Amino acid sequence: MSNKGDKYNNPAWYQRAAFESLWAICRMLGYSPRWFRYGVMQPILVGLLRIVRYRRKTIIENLENSFPEKTSAELLAIMRGYYSILGEIIVNTLCLAGATPKRDMMTIQWDNAPLHIERNKGRDWIAMASHFGCWEYFPLWGWTDTECHFMAVYHTMKSVVFELFYRRLRKFSSNIATVPMAQAVRHYIRNRSAERTTVLGLVSDQSPRLQADTKWFDFLNRKTAFVEGGERLAMKFGVPVYFPYIERLAAGRYYCSFVEIYDGKEQVEEGEITRRYAANLERMIRRSPELWMWSHKRWKHSPEKQMAKFGVTTLQE
Repeated sequence: MSNKGDKYNNPAWYQRAAFESLWAICRMLGYSPRWFRYGVMQPILVGLLRIVRYRRKTIIENLENSFPEKTSAELLAIMRGYYSILGEIIVNTLCLAGATPKRDMMTIQWDNAPLHIERNKGRDWIAMASHFGCWEYFPLWGWTDTECHFMAVYHTMKSVVFELFYRRLRKFSSNIATVPMAQAVRHYIRNRSAERTTVLGLVSDQSPRLQADTKWFDFLNRKTAFVEGGERLAMKFGVPVYFPYIERLAAGRYYCSFVEIYDGKEQVEEGEITRRYAANLERMIRRSPELWMWSHKRWKHSPEKQMAKFGVTTLQE
């Protein structure tokens, strides 16, 4: 076993103590009323984000490059809205500790859930999600489709305390497995079964490691690279891919509809599934830009860097 695995599976006593203390506090917050969450906690967090100017430079740069047609006043309005949503997302996430269907079932409403379950009965499928709204709500699908095996695929965190916290947080029920991205294919092969549906939940709008074969897609006015694991899994195993289209209903409450972008059988060119994902994501962002995670350094790589490092650039039309 690697040292990295040891660090998470055998944390030091002070890391375990910090994790359990954080979990206990968040469990208490999970029982707090809505007026406290969004009338007290959220304004305090938003105020702190603005005071420390949390990643303001990155946010402004991302917005200016993504929306060159908007005025400075319009971009500032989006940034203020983003700070408000980010504060809300932090509250949503902390209050999910120890969540139960009885108390938290309506945090996200699924469009035509019984029809979607029946449509995919007996076959696995992929949800290529994004950092839009409260992405920690996606594993809650395990409450709706209790017969499925839900794989919540994620990037391992550097902090041992927060790694342990998020592992436990996402384990809302016994049919949910939190799977590090590096182990996703192995876990899927080992756990797939003809007797139940496996759902792979992937947050695919992260910046991937720059490689010689990294592909670039038109996205928000820039050439952008995406994590391509969802497409590779879909093509390798012939499973359909859905884009979760998210709408915010109220503070801490969302509505999700699944848009099929690949049926698992269509013959498509390499990169086409990711291109469809990028197009749907941009459409959703342009509708409600404040809901996307603008503070993320999404464009730290570029085709120019790829050319300089590998002598090749792979652009997608």
